[in-house]
Amino acid sequence: MNNRAAAWHAAWRWLCQRRRHAPPNADIWHLRFHWAQQGDRLYRQLQSGHYRLAPMQVLRRGGRSWVQWCAQDALILKWAALLAEPLLPKPARCLHLRGHGGSVVSVAEVRAALAGGEYAFVYRTDIRGYYRHIRKHQVTNQLKWHVADPVLFDVIQQYVHYSVEDGGEFYTPPSGICRGCALSPLIGGSLLHHVDNFFNAQEGLWYARYMDDFLLFTRTRWQLRRCVKRLHEFFDLGGFETHPDKTQLGRIAQGFDWLGVWFTPTGATIAPRALENHRARRARLYEQARRQGLSSTETELRVRAYEARWRIWAERMLNQPAGKG
Repeated sequence: MNNRAAAWHAAWRWLCQRRRHAPPNADIWHLRFHWAQQGDRLYRQLQSGHYRLAPMQVLRRGGRSWVQWCAQDALILKWAALLAEPLLPKPARCLHLRGHGGSVVSVAEVRAALAGGEYAFVYRTDIRGYYRHIRKHQVTNQLKWHVADPVLFDVIQQYVHYSVEDGGEFYTPPSGICRGCALSPLIGGSLLHHVDNFFNAQEGLWYARYMDDFLLFTRTRWQLRRCVKRLHEFFDLGGFETHPDKTQLGRIAQGFDWLGVWFTPTGATIAPRALENHRARRARLYEQARRQGLSSTETELRVRAYEARWRIWAERMLNQPAGKG
């Protein structure tokens, strides 16, 4: 079995698992029911270069709305992501990418970097609206360098120039790429690899990135100012700007937030922002349960399940054994 066929079967298994809890009227069930007849035909259409992605659909439920690819397009995009992953740049210091450790490893590395007491200053920031401000031509130029397969290139190009349909109205965003797709973290991570390469080559500082979140440690204030100036130059070239509410600059001793953990020279705790988001999420769960007419028992079960998941996350981020707090 060649790489394309193997990726196709892996993408199908992923789709079935990903949408296993979809509503009864979701299109995934129609696709699964007819897969024996449609699967090979769909694959041949894809390989011939004739497949075209449909506009994303706006879905609404319980007072909220979101956009989503149809099941068939989600399958195609996952196939493209599996093939594109080894081709696109994957900076080692960008830890959100698969195989790079994720948030738990990133937090552990921050803890280790602080343990030696070598660094005194910190700059932590992220890009405001990163996905929606990505310039499409920048993505296309990068793809030309790394993706030679014309079929794969065409699928990703369609993804970049996506459209949205809402009640018969169609809209094609002039800039940005969509979220909630298997390709999104790959494109978002690789697009800033030149920033990672620059800071990784600098001596006397510590650098990490998690998608569009950046963290820098320096020994001196002069180093910090120079790094901040250079990072902002990269942002200006890419058409990005920092998020003022998520930017911290100063001495490490004052504490800083990284991926929901508040770090100080004396230790780490869950960050105030993460705690506030947790409380807000609990309140929303109660409100959603009320609107849906759930009983008090059903509501408590839902909230307790969320609390359990959040507790596991918090314990993992703080590197504490489960059951201790």
